[in-house]
Amino acid sequence: MSENEVKKAFNAIEPEDGTRERMYANILKKAAAQRAAAPEENADAPAAESNASPKTVPLPARRPTPRWKRYSAMAACLALVTTLTIGFLHPFFAGDSEGNEPPVLGGSPFGDVQSAADFEEKLGFVIDAPEGAENVTYCIYDGEIARVDFTLDGRGYTYEAAKLDGNFSRADGEAVGSTALNAEYGATLDRVSLDTWRAHWNRDDVSYYLTNFDGAEESAITEIADTLMKSN
Repeated sequence: MSENEVKKAFNAIEPEDGTRERMYANILKKAAAQRAAAPEENADAPAAESNASPKTVPLPARRPTPRWKRYSAMAACLALVTTLTIGFLHPFFAGDSEGNEPPVLGGSPFGDVQSAADFEEKLGFVIDAPEGAENVTYCIYDGEIARVDFTLDGRGYTYEAAKLDGNFSRADGEAVGSTALNAEYGATLDRVSLDTWRAHWNRDDVSYYLTNFDGAEESAITEIADTLMKSN
């Protein structure tokens, strides 16, 4: 309230004589005190705000992952890696049915032998690689078939024999062409495909097969077959 408004309000009052001056003085004194107090209150407000420290809200503590969950995740990753590794390496260890060296594994149809002499003891007959052959290996297949794998002049051959009927050689399939080799033994040379040869003959109830899968010359396999027939 301004001083003029105070005077106007004061003049509208009709107090007793001598009282008007005291009331007017008290009103002015109180108004002056209120005006003096207002700046101090306004000055204290920013100070109070600056002194207020920010309130920190604690975050909830993170619960540790149970040990069994960590181990389960590790086991799942290990199982996945093992499966992928086995799938990738399997073709290298499975071997090829036309490989020169048959695998000797538990439950395998291949029985390991050390030399051609073992065929006589286990099967009652003997076969061996021709003279000059390299990388020679011996085995008995399916308990009845003697097998000798070897290389000669850079080509791979398989020589098999058994007291069985029918074609038990590695070279399956019908011949696209045949040539008689030796009438005495009923020897025949079959061409099964462009790179596959199969020579076969019989003697003393034993059937013999000589096969090649890497494109040997016809003359080369014919010569080897003739040498093996004479050695039986």
